[in-house]
Amino acid sequence: MQSDNVTSSITLPASYRKWVVSGATGAPDLKKEHFRQVECEIPSLMDGEALIRVKMINVHSATRLRILRGMIATGQTDLNNYACAEVVSSRDPAFCVGDVIACQAGWQEYQVISSRDLPVGFAEPNNLVKALNGTHSPWVYVFRPAMVQMWPASTLMEIFGTSGMTAWFGLQQNGPMLTRDTVAVAATTGSVGSIVAQIAKAAGCRVVGFAGGAERCTWVTTTLGIDDCIDYTSPDLDKALRKVFPEGIDLFSDGVGGDLTERVTRLMNRHSRLFSYGSAASYYAPSIGSAPEVRPTMRQNFGITEEVERRLSERHIRSHVWTVDQFYHQRLQAEDALSQLLLSGQLKPNSHTVDGFEHLPAAITGMYRSRQPGKLQIAFK
Repeated sequence: MQSDNVTSSITLPASYRKWVVSGATGAPDLKKEHFRQVECEIPSLMDGEALIRVKMINVHSATRLRILRGMIATGQTDLNNYACAEVVSSRDPAFCVGDVIACQAGWQEYQVISSRDLPVGFAEPNNLVKALNGTHSPWVYVFRPAMVQMWPASTLMEIFGTSGMTAWFGLQQNGPMLTRDTVAVAATTGSVGSIVAQIAKAAGCRVVGFAGGAERCTWVTTTLGIDDCIDYTSPDLDKALRKVFPEGIDLFSDGVGGDLTERVTRLMNRHSRLFSYGSAASYYAPSIGSAPEVRPTMRQNFGITEEVERRLSERHIRSHVWTVDQFYHQRLQAEDALSQLLLSGQLKPNSHTVDGFEHLPAAITGMYRSRQPGKLQIAFK
């Protein structure tokens, strides 16, 4: 730990750049014109604060919905991005100058944080997480030095960030994975799904993914090394499902929701497991108007309809619908296990990194027009 009033030897600029939302609420689609760049002064620190330089952010799939539905107001930035940053000045004993940290950050080059800050958009963590992180947020902590030396920021953010942790804890909570298990993985080209598929394959399971189109299905099988991939745009999807899953499904990892959840759960075996963590069907709807409205419960938002609930109950299918912050007191164990998979070659990062702060509007809007596999990351050079 360092004492208060610690400053960096780096000469800081007088100002920094920040992107804010501009007149997007109610628009039919998100465009580059809905982002505006502003210049902000580097602030002075109060006791208990630290100044960070944001190195990279992960862009969440729900960003477009949140902007167009007014959840990020005009003139405001999005503070809900998982980020990798370096501490450049500190009056908070939880952070030392030079620390590389995980945090939540806006679309901005510099930001003031505090170990006392609560997470944006999430509940306050339990005491175990607070003790482990030394902060009041599951997303804010100092990366172990060995991790920083071994892995680039893109891997820290993808494999050891919320995507990798969701995949790891989701499978742990829905295990054990047996070599006789058939695992179906929706959103296999996505950040979580691509990791789930590789972990399940490393455990010896038969793994089948889903992707839109022959080219993306080929990417899934060749890049991720899994057994098969179903094109969910197929005109006869039900026939394809029956062919690929002749003995049913033992574990379904679902980050899509919507119609795909309804169809796939029909083939789930008795006493199988459903791990549901997202709703790509909503995030990537053709237009904001065609995206489902927010439902009363997380299960409904993730595509678990009354019919699916009935099916789960009748077949005694164990289902988990949650957000990963519930398990962050076990973060270090997950980091160690994921590191071993990376080092053994059984797990490969697949993020899509865009270099340059100035490219943020194009990167975010482009994510919904020509999706690249893996987590979209923006490196602030």
